[in-house]
Amino acid sequence: MNVIVIGSGAREHAICRLIDRSYLCDKLYCFPGNYGISKIAECKNISNIKEIIEECNEIKPDLVVIGPENYLSENLAGKLRELGINVFGPNKDGANLESSKEFMKIFCSSHGIPTAKSKTFNDFESAKNYLEINKGPIVVKYDGLAAGKGVFVCKDYNESITACNKIFIEKIFGNIENKVVIEEFLEGKELSYFTITDGKNYLNFGSAQDYKRIGDNDTGPNTGGMGTVSPAPILNEDLESKIQNQIIKKTIEGLKIDNIEFQGVLFFGIIVDKNNNPFLLEYNTRFGDPEIQSISIRLQSDFLSLLHATASKKLNYANVDFINNKKSICLILATKGYPEDYPKNTIIYNLDDFENNDEFYIFHAATKIENNQILANGGRVLSIVSLDDTYSDCRRKVYEIADKIEWDSKYFRSDIGTNF
Repeated sequence: MNVIVIGSGAREHAICRLIDRSYLCDKLYCFPGNYGISKIAECKNISNIKEIIEECNEIKPDLVVIGPENYLSENLAGKLRELGINVFGPNKDGANLESSKEFMKIFCSSHGIPTAKSKTFNDFESAKNYLEINKGPIVVKYDGLAAGKGVFVCKDYNESITACNKIFIEKIFGNIENKVVIEEFLEGKELSYFTITDGKNYLNFGSAQDYKRIGDNDTGPNTGGMGTVSPAPILNEDLESKIQNQIIKKTIEGLKIDNIEFQGVLFFGIIVDKNNNPFLLEYNTRFGDPEIQSISIRLQSDFLSLLHATASKKLNYANVDFINNKKSICLILATKGYPEDYPKNTIIYNLDDFENNDEFYIFHAATKIENNQILANGGRVLSIVSLDDTYSDCRRKVYEIADKIEWDSKYFRSDIGTNF
């Protein structure tokens, strides 16, 4: 098969690695890709949807895999399907589960899926009036896509008003008609659960726990994720059964009832209360980053076969198997200053000295090569992933490697793989 992966981050690097390992893969492309991905795929520096469609139409691949959420919300999958191209990733109506928090809440209410109570507001004043009565703790969510930074967990009125001010007045997510969803604060442990579906059949694709905030002990602002462990340590048989029956099955049935075509992955962001009851925090309609990095290294099944079966609506012929009893950890190396201002084009000196293998891999998120030097050109730059029998062994490996990477601007949390 000839396969095109869309995206340029560590998520896409993990996807490309799994596809490249498949016996079914003849030729692998990635648009636009990055330096790390270029070692296993032919990268082309195109990211505009029109150019992507033109290139796909010319190559006529057997499969296109869409990584980032913005392409899904702009209906790239639907436009490619109109050309007769097999795509892993939902059309725009399915992507709305992620791209609109309001739509997600309406969907959950319609299909009896447990989630936090909420209200939607279209302007600052009405949100402010509501918050004067409901002072917190409370959660303020930007309605659209925000690269993992649109959720504000506010402990009091001042913090919630500040969040609304950023969205409505400062317009930190752009000069568009902004909208917020304000929801009750749910206390508990969070986990990520993944399901692959062709719209009719579905297969579970593992779990992870994410470390969202920039600082140790979950302090500081939210990020796109500073590390993960997989499988989720808090996931037990009773909890998984509840997630299946109360959330996943109802979601798949809801898609059918609402006539929403969906061939891709559903990422369920879940919080678990003190009584071991799950509540849905959010849907993502693509593989999570950095969750997929830690899940991917545990996968035993042929990934490309699974993706193609999903896109072809033949998931009933596929399977998902993981390496027995193995654990994994992903540690993110970011540029100092992230998620605020940070320097660009800093040099990483010895990255090519590390040999990837089946139990250790460095995925690139924001790297490029200039004058034979590897440069960091983003916030979250590298994902170091290890596979072992215990989380403590995984921790030892990733931190040994992180310490050895020679990069003056590197930053990473020191507590990934602890505080479950």
